[in-house]
Amino acid sequence: MTQKNDNQSDFERLVEHFRNSLSCLRSLIGVEPFIDVAGTFFELIVSMCPESCFQELLEEHCEGRRALELELEREITSHPELDLEVDPRFLMKSISRTRLYERHTLELKIKLVIISKTVIAFLDFFDKEYAEAFFKFRWTLQFLHECRKTLGICDIPVAVSLDYERSLSLLCAKSLVRGFGGLRATKTKIATEFKVNRLDIFEGLLANILDCTEPSILTCGDELDQFMMEEMFTVLGQMEECISFLRGPLCEIEDFGSRRIYAIRGQQTHLDGMIRKFILASTFTLSGDPSFLFCFDKILEGIVLYGGIHLYVIAFFCELRLFYEDELLNCGTVPRLFEKNSSPLAALANTLVERGSEMGTLDNDLKHLRCPYVLVKINDEKPIIVDALHEPAGKHSHEITLLLSAAKLKAKRKIHGEHQSEVQTSEDLWKKGLSWVQFWQNCYLDNKGEIPIKLATLFNDINGLEPYLP
Repeated sequence: MTQKNDNQSDFERLVEHFRNSLSCLRSLIGVEPFIDVAGTFFELIVSMCPESCFQELLEEHCEGRRALELELEREITSHPELDLEVDPRFLMKSISRTRLYERHTLELKIKLVIISKTVIAFLDFFDKEYAEAFFKFRWTLQFLHECRKTLGICDIPVAVSLDYERSLSLLCAKSLVRGFGGLRATKTKIATEFKVNRLDIFEGLLANILDCTEPSILTCGDELDQFMMEEMFTVLGQMEECISFLRGPLCEIEDFGSRRIYAIRGQQTHLDGMIRKFILASTFTLSGDPSFLFCFDKILEGIVLYGGIHLYVIAFFCELRLFYEDELLNCGTVPRLFEKNSSPLAALANTLVERGSEMGTLDNDLKHLRCPYVLVKINDEKPIIVDALHEPAGKHSHEITLLLSAAKLKAKRKIHGEHQSEVQTSEDLWKKGLSWVQFWQNCYLDNKGEIPIKLATLFNDINGLEPYLP
């Protein structure tokens, strides 16, 4: 790791370490054996090195990239028996036949296959060819599983490491999220069939990542460990979000005109998982790392999509985001990109809190206003309000309805189920929202230590409240 500089944040120091490693790697291409150079590249890939760090090496027309691709091509063509396009099971069987290769030669061939295919997949990933990257990362994972089925392969480190498999699964999932994301895939019969396939793949990858994750890895030894945990829970949160929509009901909406609009409501179980994964990710972020803004935006998105949560809970997470944004500015990092790209749902969360605060100053009973229910339209993936803001009856009811109502739901029971009493629903949703607040406190204490006084005060304020029961 790079020597400490008191003027650098932990994140800046880690990025400098990655860039120094890549600079050194660039000078070794064509000088050192390919397997050694590619092995170093592989280690940076599975360390979840930020894509921005690879730009000087991998940008189109860069000399380093051309040299790397040339070396890769030479190495692959010099081993015609290692066809990286065939089924991974067939390839494993062909190179592991009894007495075909000596032990040392077999190990080198397996290592070459895994590292080369990973490098090829990552080049596609860097080029934003996410669909291609997904299939190649999945091929590598399948090859790893075939290796473990083969007698005598069980002690080759690159083939049996759960850490490597977890990182490759995360990269495969990131490729799937970016390459096959979007709700418009449910519009046609063909795409609906693929929707089911995506669900199976997401759930399989999610299970595989968790199977590869020992509880002990949550105890971080250094900045790299902490960074990788943040990356892991960020990807897991994105996967939970995708699964929530793939499992969520498709609804027909009737707007004020004659058009029919179709939208999806995320499944609450996986939205809950999404929120908790992003809370975990936020407590692993290094000082100076602007990605925590993304984490808090996704937390707010998840809460809004969950629906019916009290505005006090949303306000709590909005305040957390502001606190860390101020800290980031004090580190010298200006998060303009994140401010401009804030999602419509995160913006809606802020609007709800602001309007609720304005009305709360007029009537203390309105402090327990709740979020409306929100669907996501398939055609443009924009949020659509389908239920008025839950609130006690009062003089400000019409004002909030005018602010939020954009459409009416044609068949509410398909979404909400059987009618429940407002008291029970409000109490349950208060407990759900408070459970996220308490989960944040526990994660913060575990991963960062003592909670700053300002945040501790925010936590104590909301933790001491009782739900509004009309």
